[in-house]
Amino acid sequence: MPVRRFESLDDARRALWVDPSDPRLGERICRLWERTRRLAPPLGIPRGVRKYRSIEEANADREAWTRKRVRALRERRRKA
Repeated sequence: MPVRRFESLDDARRALWVDPSDPRLGERICRLWERTRRLAPPLGIPRGVRKYRSIEEANADREAWTRKRVRALRERRRKA
């Protein structure tokens, strides 16, 4: 990939812009989504509204899901 120099941040921002009629736009979006999925896979958190008796119970539940997600990410990265 070639190195490009810009005079200002505005020039760099303009270089990132893709015209909506560009036929390669769909391909670029797909690559971005794929990269996002690899870096941050779906959370796996249960959907819906949950009720808790206290803030402590809610925090404990969130902490449990966070630990579960971290374990899953570590395991996935070990296999890769």
